[in-house]
Amino acid sequence: MPIYVALGRATNEGARNLVGFRQRHAAAVKRAEAAGCKVLGSYALLGRYDYLVVLQAPDGETAAKVLIKEVARGNVRYETYTAIPIEEFATLVEEG
Repeated sequence: MPIYVALGRATNEGARNLVGFRQRHAAAVKRAEAAGCKVLGSYALLGRYDYLVVLQAPDGETAAKVLIKEVARGNVRYETYTAIPIEEFATLVEEG
């Protein structure tokens, strides 16, 4: 399954709403899994972005639906990228 990297920034509401974060995050992971995705890792960041989520999904549409639904909850905004494993990337380059 393809891998997607989502860089998140807390909204003003999300920054004010940190109490209960652990439970909300666990619920978000369950929602992603119910949609057919697997969360490979979640991290808090110190810098330009507040969060990093590495998500495996059947396709870009599924990844987008999962992340859009989380954005709609009002606590975070995501910038999402497709991650290509380096060996696959090397093969693509060699085929070029």
